[in-house]
Amino acid sequence: MGMFIMLRSSTTLRYKPFSFTFQFSYTSEHYSDATNAILTPTSVEGIIPSYKVADISLSYTWKMLTAEASCNNLFNAQYFTRRAEGYPGLGTIPSDGRGFYFTLMLKL
Repeated sequence: MGMFIMLRSSTTLRYKPFSFTFQFSYTSEHYSDATNAILTPTSVEGIIPSYKVADISLSYTWKMLTAEASCNNLFNAQYFTRRAEGYPGLGTIPSDGRGFYFTLMLKL
């Protein structure tokens, strides 16, 4: 295994009352602990595979009202970021799947 890469990027485009944001994250394959163990019988130590995650959000503002919709994990990537020693058991903790959110904000 070579160099560890972690990339976080985002861009926001605005046009009058509209706003669009795209975020992208990439993390290369890396070890879960300082021993650089590839795999152990308990699955607590080992390699964490590379993963990519994208998020988007859209917003519209009108006077004192802002509506925002967003989607986290846009492409429903399946990955894990750490290994568990206890609850819910030995092994990996999976990522959250795709999530949608809507927010309505009133500024007084």
